[in-house]
Amino acid sequence: MPAADVVIHLNQAPRPGSHNGVRLREDAVFTDYKGEESKGVRKRAEQALRNLQDVLTKVLEPQETVLYLARCQAPASAFEQFAFGWYIYKVTGTVLVFTNRRLLDLRIKPKGLFGQDFEWTLCLRSIRWGDLVDAKVSGWLSPTLALRYRTGKKESYWKLDRGNAKKIKVLLAALLSGAAAEATPAQGVVSLCPTCFAVLTPRVYQCGQCGQVFKDEKTMVRRSLLIPGGGYFYTGHTFLGVGDFFVEAYLLLLLLSVGLALLTLPSAPTQDVTAADFLVSGVFIAGILAVEKWGTIHHCRRFIRDFIPTKG
Repeated sequence: MPAADVVIHLNQAPRPGSHNGVRLREDAVFTDYKGEESKGVRKRAEQALRNLQDVLTKVLEPQETVLYLARCQAPASAFEQFAFGWYIYKVTGTVLVFTNRRLLDLRIKPKGLFGQDFEWTLCLRSIRWGDLVDAKVSGWLSPTLALRYRTGKKESYWKLDRGNAKKIKVLLAALLSGAAAEATPAQGVVSLCPTCFAVLTPRVYQCGQCGQVFKDEKTMVRRSLLIPGGGYFYTGHTFLGVGDFFVEAYLLLLLLSVGLALLTLPSAPTQDVTAADFLVSGVFIAGILAVEKWGTIHHCRRFIRDFIPTKG
């Protein structure tokens, strides 16, 4: 694995340091892609270190040091980006922390009206450099970081700042060289417990080491099916839950109205509308409701699989 003093910029000698208790390399964390000191880079890095200091001081391993931090959006499919609309930026916010040993993905949520400040959501993923087959930065207006794991899975982090994109290219050139010999049994990305930082087993919603319990798929599906907006409320996305509640409630009222109309239809003196017409309408509304429920479950499954700790 790359040493803590791995050379990142030829014009900068390694300068180990510490910020808020977090081990870092000042020559890399606070410089731009040319290795030059930058007030803007320093300001953003210091903000990220301040907000993430609690988790970083605990998750970093011995001889592991932070080389850079970059804020961007976590992987999301084209369908998810279309379905969520502008809200996708809220639910996929992340800070990528580059260290000499791995890439840490810390999910965040905005604080305040304009979302410039943020806090950690307790969702954490880790990618060892040796478990990457390839990593490339591409794009100009909205650069992305495309990763390909040894498992064959591919993911892309998107909406990188152009300055960050250029810096990440430099980091990858220094960190991926010779990293193949350090592959782990995981062969790809893993989720970590936010309490003890042990590796979590996919779709097993309790940490095998410390017992931390996470919200689970069965409960999410049940609430999504039985309660309008219930899946979103369960995963902590109140805004989406409220919107989903009104949409599903409206569809249920329409379905109820069609059912009542069918019951009273025989007593109507004139029947310009037949029972078949009501049945077709009812089936159509039920179909829309089913699609709505499916969409809710699909979206909430994504949140659940990122491991959401239960309170307490």
